[in-house]
Amino acid sequence: RILATRCMQQAKYFCSGEFAPEEYLHYGLATPIYTHFTSPIRRYADVIVHRLLAAAQDIDPLPGVYESKEQMRKISDNLNARHHNAQLAGRASTSLHTVIFFRNKSVDALSMISKVQENGTIVVFVPEYGIEGKIHLVEEGIVEDVV
Repeated sequence: RILATRCMQQAKYFCSGEFAPEEYLHYGLATPIYTHFTSPIRRYADVIVHRLLAAAQDIDPLPGVYESKEQMRKISDNLNARHHNAQLAGRASTSLHTVIFFRNKSVDALSMISKVQENGTIVVFVPEYGIEGKIHLVEEGIVEDVV
C-alpha cells in the first residue's frame, strides 16, 4: 500500500467552482465528482459535508457561514492544514515507536533499494516493517551510519 499510494497526489478539500473538473478527478474511482465522509461525530470535515448535503436536499437550512465562498475557502484551507499536520504527527509517532521497537535488536529482513543519491547515500525500503531509511556509504563500500 505504501508503494502504491506514495506517488499519488494528496487529497484536498476545496470549494466547488475553483478548479476545472480535470484537476479534481478521483484517481482511483474514475468518477467525475467525489466526496468522502463518515459519521459526523468523527471529524469536522464530515460535519461540514453533512450540513451541505442536508441543505442541498432541503432537509436543513444552509448555515450562514457556508454561504460565503471566501469563508468556505478559509474553512477548506484550515481543514487541509490540520489534516497535513495530523499526518506529520502520525508519521513522527510511527518513527518514534519504530526506533523504540528496534532499539537493541538485530533483525534480518528483505529490503529494496528505492533510490541511490549522488552523494553515495542509498535509500532502502523494508516492506515487512513498512519503514524506509538511508544508508550512507563511504570509501570502499563501508557503511558509515544508518538513519
